[in-house]
Amino acid sequence: MLENWVKIFVHKELLQVKLAEDILKQNNIESHIASKPDSVIQPLGEAVLYVPKEKGEAALDVLKKNDFL
Repeated sequence: MLENWVKIFVHKELLQVKLAEDILKQNNIESHIASKPDSVIQPLGEAVLYVPKEKGEAALDVLKKNDFL
């Protein structure tokens, strides 16, 4: 899907992933959300937040400092 990007955060609620994405943006870290709805019950599933591979450690640090991880 996204070459040279790593999965950094997964949550069942899209809102939580969007909040994490916002925190990363505030820290100048580019990110992308992929939403994977459940095939049977659409509102269920998970949202995944990706960042460029070279920003992975910085993104983890930011999310840990902000109590997302």
